Amino acid sequence: MILERSDLIARLQERLDGRIEAADLAQWAFDRFYELDQGMLAVNSADVEVIADVLDELLFADDTRFALDETDLRRLIARLQEP
Repeated sequence: MILERSDLIARLQERLDGRIEAADLAQWAFDRFYELDQGMLAVNSADVEVIADVLDELLFADDTRFALDETDLRRLIARLQEP
């Protein structure tokens, strides 16, 4: 299975819409990070850096010290939408 930018955008949008909590988003990011690390999930070579960076920011989104507000989430979406 391939993790695509659109997958991350969809999860970020769910958080923005209030359909998932920060802890759910952080857990999802952790699971994807682990699956990538274990080779159970792949990323298109052109997207490796941006997806890794976004997952890294999301891993601790449930920790108040690293909490992401609406502006942060929209910034991440915009970054994922860049060519």
